[in-house]
Amino acid sequence: MHQSLIFLLFLLLVGPLRAQDERYYRQILGGGLPKQDERVEEASVTQFNVSGAAYYFDLNQDKLEEVIRPQKRDGVDWLEISHSSGTKIFEAKLQAMGAESSIYKIKVVNISQTVRAAIIFLDEGYTKGRKFESTARIFVLSFENNDLSKMVLTEGPHHFHEKEAQRDQYWRRDLMVNVYDIDGDGIREITVQYNSIQRIMKYKGNGEWKRI
Repeated sequence: MHQSLIFLLFLLLVGPLRAQDERYYRQILGGGLPKQDERVEEASVTQFNVSGAAYYFDLNQDKLEEVIRPQKRDGVDWLEISHSSGTKIFEAKLQAMGAESSIYKIKVVNISQTVRAAIIFLDEGYTKGRKFESTARIFVLSFENNDLSKMVLTEGPHHFHEKEAQRDQYWRRDLMVNVYDIDGDGIREITVQYNSIQRIMKYKGNGEWKRI
């Protein structure tokens, strides 16, 4: 009787393992498992996708509004642009600094007779280590001759900075963002300024900006 119980327990343990082995060998014979030294690529899948408030602009002046939609994908800020028909024409990731980052304003401007740009205001969030710190910066999405297939996104300077300094001091700097032709060459510059502090972005062509 004792030996029969041991044999029964052996069958219960070996049965599932044997079934597993059979499935494994069937996969090998059918080509379902990776071969030796074969690299297995892992797909990048967005787990959480949250859309913010949409902005509607006629970017290319064809009397049809495009949709600019800020998104959160796995906690990262993205910008997605679609035609009025719903066809996606552009998307880009915006790097932020800390928690609760978000796009909170978009302004479309003419840089010249042939160049337009969308100035995107990104609250980069905050960090709470030993000291609190919060920043915001602009991004510039530019394109020429109303061609939305060649839009280029450029990271701009900070226009807001707030932090706790040493010895429990606190300071905050909020700079103005303006667009005007500084040197009179017919191409408007983007300026971020506060009193004597001035950061200038000058358009060089083909989506390229130079900081002065």
